[in-house]
Amino acid sequence: GGNRLAGNSLLECVVVGRVAGQRAATINFPSKKMFASDDASQPETKWQPVTVREVRNTDKEYGMNTREVRFNLHGSLQESGLAVGQFIALRGELDGETLLGYFSPITRPDDIGVIGILCRVDEKGGPITSLLEKARPGSCLYMSAMGGLRLQFERDSITYKGEQIRRIGLLAGGTGIAPMIQIIRAYGKHVRENPASVQPGGLNLIYAAEEVSDLSYMKILQDLKQQYPEHFRYYVILNRPPLGWTEGVGFVERQDLIKHMFFPPEEGDLAVMCGPPIFEFAMRKTLAGLGFDRSQWFSFSEDDRVSAHN
Repeated sequence: GGNRLAGNSLLECVVVGRVAGQRAATINFPSKKMFASDDASQPETKWQPVTVREVRNTDKEYGMNTREVRFNLHGSLQESGLAVGQFIALRGELDGETLLGYFSPITRPDDIGVIGILCRVDEKGGPITSLLEKARPGSCLYMSAMGGLRLQFERDSITYKGEQIRRIGLLAGGTGIAPMIQIIRAYGKHVRENPASVQPGGLNLIYAAEEVSDLSYMKILQDLKQQYPEHFRYYVILNRPPLGWTEGVGFVERQDLIKHMFFPPEEGDLAVMCGPPIFEFAMRKTLAGLGFDRSQWFSFSEDDRVSAHN
């Protein structure tokens, strides 16, 4: 009774052991995918219970005031069933209040047995982050598949709405960087598995934020750029840059897209934007002015009525 530290450690071992035992029992779970391909058509009827696997402090890895939360899928050999660029909703209760938030997974759809999100735990993360910050292994929340981009990465091609995509431009404003990470990771895997069929310069990101402290995922971006220097590049624009800043300053302008995305637009090009509604509105107007056809861009706030989800 006097050794409280040892008692807490024993309790943690019991909890971890119980969770591990529950996971072992799900190996032969019959369904290969947790979400069916049509689950986004009626998301309110498709809530699935999920348990927290782990919560990691990622301040040094992904940016200040961030946490990575990983959830167990129902089967330890199960995939999420989501498409690349599709997002999810999370629902849970805290102090008698039901909280809801939208997140883009940072795990790939083909990762086995787990789905992970990155959330902010400051005022920019929304009300549900207070729930996620208090979550522990074994905590139960509800998850639903939502809409999103729905890119299909096939064996040697990338398709969107049945059309083959050769170049992807990503335009992220603030927390709108979140859905881009899964796209970038999936693209990197695609390059690794199909090096001969992917053209150089096929993925370009423009990331706009207020100041350095608002930037997230920078280590992921840096690592992927080092791994695939011929295929992926990014350019950061800050509205309030620090002294000595050498990249973009102010707002995303027409010349930024021409220089750091791709121009002129060609068949097989796709621009994806996510951020505050005013940011996406400005990007749509700029793309149209550069000659992009409406079918050549996807805007989360316009196409899904969701803006800058976490």
